[in-house]
Amino acid sequence: MKKTLLVSLLSAAVALTACTSPGAKTAIGAGAGAVVGAVGGAIIAHNTGGKSSTGAIVGGLAGATAGGVIGNYYDKQAKELAAIADVIKTENGIEIKLKGDILFESGKYNLSVEAQQLLKNLSRVMKKYPANIIVVQGHTDSTGSAATNKTLSVNRAKAVYDYIIANGVNPKGNSAYEGFGATKPVADNGSAAGRAANRRVELKISTNKDLIAQYGG
Repeated sequence: MKKTLLVSLLSAAVALTACTSPGAKTAIGAGAGAVVGAVGGAIIAHNTGGKSSTGAIVGGLAGATAGGVIGNYYDKQAKELAAIADVIKTENGIEIKLKGDILFESGKYNLSVEAQQLLKNLSRVMKKYPANIIVVQGHTDSTGSAATNKTLSVNRAKAVYDYIIANGVNPKGNSAYEGFGATKPVADNGSAAGRAANRRVELKISTNKDLIAQYGG
């Protein structure tokens, strides 16, 4: 079925500070300043536990103009990642969403066997793009105390971050991990389905023109 895609092109320069020190509330930014080609829509694929599938493109690819180099960098990488996990293309880069129930047992932060395979597959793609700035963010549901959830979310983000680095991902931009506990829900914690959606780890990928010029991609 044919779909008409309306693409809006936009360039934005974002100057944010970044801190690579591990721990709670790690300050994360987009490095020295990302110039981003904005994209309408998202690239989404179903998480298949590491098995290959085809990601659906629900929106336009980034255009030329000032954001063309970065937009093309995101488009290429997002297509590869969408064959492995849930991927969303935003105007600030790429987001990979990983379900917490797949990654960890309840209340723990040791990566499951399934999670390790999934992250290995993702790492094979991401290490081909050394110009990445990668931020790993951990989130929990509202079950338990705020302090416990905060610690758990940080430890889960660290577990994912450490694993992809150990598997050859070497982002040249300022990269780190952080945990938000239950403070950023994406669904209602009043239901089991909502709590499951809120237990997640997100990998946010960005870059800038200087990194691409130096390291390619």
